[in-house]
Amino acid sequence: MNLVRQHFSARGKRAGLIAALFFAGVGIIFWGGFNTAMEATSQLEFCISCHEMESTVYQEYRQTAHYSNGSGVRAECADCHVPRDWMHKVTRKVQASRELYAWALGSVDTREKFEARRLHLAERVWRSMRESDSRECRNCHDFATMELESQGRFAARAHHDASQDGRSCIDCHQGVTHRLPRENLAAAARVELSRDDREYAEEINDTCAGCHGEFGEGSLDGEYPRLAGMNPQYLKRQIEHFKSRERLNLPMLPYATDRELPGEDIDIIVHYLASIDLPTELPEIEEESFNALDRLQQSKQVVNIARYPGNPGAGAELYALECAACHGADAYGKADGDAPQLAGQHSVYLKRQIALFASAERRHDDARDAEIFQAFGEKQIDDLLAWLSLADDAATRH
Repeated sequence: MNLVRQHFSARGKRAGLIAALFFAGVGIIFWGGFNTAMEATSQLEFCISCHEMESTVYQEYRQTAHYSNGSGVRAECADCHVPRDWMHKVTRKVQASRELYAWALGSVDTREKFEARRLHLAERVWRSMRESDSRECRNCHDFATMELESQGRFAARAHHDASQDGRSCIDCHQGVTHRLPRENLAAAARVELSRDDREYAEEINDTCAGCHGEFGEGSLDGEYPRLAGMNPQYLKRQIEHFKSRERLNLPMLPYATDRELPGEDIDIIVHYLASIDLPTELPEIEEESFNALDRLQQSKQVVNIARYPGNPGAGAELYALECAACHGADAYGKADGDAPQLAGQHSVYLKRQIALFASAERRHDDARDAEIFQAFGEKQIDDLLAWLSLADDAATRH
């Protein structure tokens, strides 16, 4: 009897061992396959294997420093969008299944569909980055390892302050790799005025037009800035600064008062001005329906900044180093209105504002910025203005 028991006990142990080895083998195969799949779906080739990504964001990425830079280090899709640690990586992969589902439905299978959803998609990424405190950015751009002395002047000051204030990378660095959804952001920042409000805004604008032009186009000599198409939050903040005398401007003194321009009037006029879309060139003539008077009216609305003397190539490099983080890579500002649109603004006006910043007669983002503006040479400023004078031309090719 004991021999029988020993026989079946040995068989049971062997069966248990075989079963354990089997399940261990299956686990190893599953685990290896799972990890292999995760790594394969993190490769650049996989990310751009669909036409939707290859023809849009990939082409934008190829024009940036994340793709090609002096160090020779390339940041690919996964470096920015996929966490390195295992738990966060798995979570991200699970979230990505929703993206595959949207792809299968053809939600963004044309450029038009993609552009229509660009703002929504971008805001989702920005929100995720804020929630993780820009974790993936910090894999390469940690404050502790930054060489501030080799950065642009404004960037060095901003990074020093951010490291002290606990700010996150994405708070400032939107649109560094993929084009900002400029049209969507502008639309989101604007409020659709009622017919009565628009008529009232036109009455208010009759006063503004004496200096800024009938369509908010500004003056050709750059004495008065363009207001049309500017961010309404930025316009409102400047008017408030005029009213509080934080920003002194003699021509605005009679108008920037609570009596002449109360708060509700400010809201109406800034959204009216923001809604004006000035073309950079006249449309082609349609001979069958040509009307000389209409053509004249159209010509009054065209604003195309004349080429400013300087080196636009050098200006583009300076702009990317010193200005793009706040004013946007395309110089059209940001949705929150903290930094205004520079593209399409009159060059003489911009040069005068730079001089005011340098003399501390007008405050830039920070009082310390006056010294930074003083450090720029005349040629650097001219080169910068030369590039900005062409920036509105580039916008017509998007």
